Amino acid sequence: MIVDSLINLNGDLLVGVDTETTGLIPGIHEIIQIAAVPLNSELKPHPDLKPFYMNIAPDHPERMSGAAAVHGITKEELAGCPSQVEAAEMFDQWYDDLDLPVMEGGWRKRLVPLAHNWAFEKTFLLYWHGLQAFNEIWSGHPRDTLVFGAMLNDLAAWHGNTCPFNRLSLTAMCETMGVRLDNAHDALGDVLATADLYRAMVRSMG
Repeated sequence: MIVDSLINLNGDLLVGVDTETTGLIPGIHEIIQIAAVPLNSELKPHPDLKPFYMNIAPDHPERMSGAAAVHGITKEELAGCPSQVEAAEMFDQWYDDLDLPVMEGGWRKRLVPLAHNWAFEKTFLLYWHGLQAFNEIWSGHPRDTLVFGAMLNDLAAWHGNTCPFNRLSLTAMCETMGVRLDNAHDALGDVLATADLYRAMVRSMG
């Protein structure tokens, strides 16, 4: 299947991704909500490809830390949700259903992650998928609005100009760029805002 995506991705698909977790330590804490939204060549949600968005029951609810105070997801809300293994299998099926091109050698084109702070998302996704599945699904060429913002601050400082971003949180950067952020700290809300932020930042480059 050929999908509408950025031509420079050579058949890979840009996907906005965000997770909410039970804490900050991968391997100890777990993903309890994930959103992955395919984006088209205009950096908008792809109209023909459904997103993946769900809550996931933690294997160790007793390890939930103060992160719940940020995202507001409670143990009670997660009761009856798919398990960690079940959810990962559902994600694998969702990826397969995207029907991305298969290349010679049998390997399939991958998802190019767009995230705000990919370093955080990546470590949790590595534990969730497992190393082999992670490398089969996700490209090693991520886009990251936090890193993009830090780079623009470095560029401004290098030239003795005012840095465009006083803070690099998603909320602060969206405010600076005039991007609407609905449902902050909900995985889907954050993904949609990140995509809008990335589009605004790319367009600002001329």
